[in-house]
Amino acid sequence: MATMGLNINDQQQSPFLQLPREIRDRIYEELLDVEFPIPDPIDSKAERHRLASRRKGTIRFVNHLPAISTGGLARCCHQIFDELSRTMERRSASARGITCKLDLMIHGPEERFREEQIFPSWTALPAPMSSVNNVHVTFRTVKPEKLFWVGCGGPGYFTQSLLHLLGCFFAYGPSFENGKSQAPSWIEELRIHLEEDDRALRGGDRRTIFGGLRGLLGRVAVSGVLGGRLGKLSLYVAGTMTHEWEVKKHEDNSSTVREWSHY
Repeated sequence: MATMGLNINDQQQSPFLQLPREIRDRIYEELLDVEFPIPDPIDSKAERHRLASRRKGTIRFVNHLPAISTGGLARCCHQIFDELSRTMERRSASARGITCKLDLMIHGPEERFREEQIFPSWTALPAPMSSVNNVHVTFRTVKPEKLFWVGCGGPGYFTQSLLHLLGCFFAYGPSFENGKSQAPSWIEELRIHLEEDDRALRGGDRRTIFGGLRGLLGRVAVSGVLGGRLGKLSLYVAGTMTHEWEVKKHEDNSSTVREWSHY
């Protein structure tokens, strides 16, 4: 049976536990705001693996899942675990909440990539998903003019990939894969950010990207497929909120689920 890392004697002599409780609580709070650098998903030599989807190979991963920033400290001893748990409970219940952050680099097809690629990298995983209130997604694009938002009679290939990634997060957690992370039970807000310095937002592709995301998020909100798991969706451009949707809680959304399941 696994045990905490410090025994009673270690706890009594621990410099950290000899600090005043107020300082320890401040350290716990700082850990909840730790962010990780974004890896270069194209030039990185790290092993890539694919997430099975309708179009295999569309979603790739590179160094996307760092360790939870509070995880190591929580395993030190029962006292630290209890104090850290209380800090997370207070933050989660506050207006500020606990936020996970995901960077999505979108790369349109070119000679190196014959199809759209989505490179997800978590930049903040401060706590277990059971304590997380919000998820903020930064949306960056390379060669956005080649993204297929709409197909014949339904969502395009790229939109299908985004829907699949979103569904895998709510089903399996930040690993997007079954059994490798904790799935969220409830997220208050999923916020999508379009980067202010994204060259596509300054060019002719702004309307296409903005319109594609706005249509996708609006459809997800009213469909009811995330009812009971997500409170609201919001879209931000250059730091300003442009749209917000309350997620519908349909009593019977089986027809919508069937309609969207193959996407």
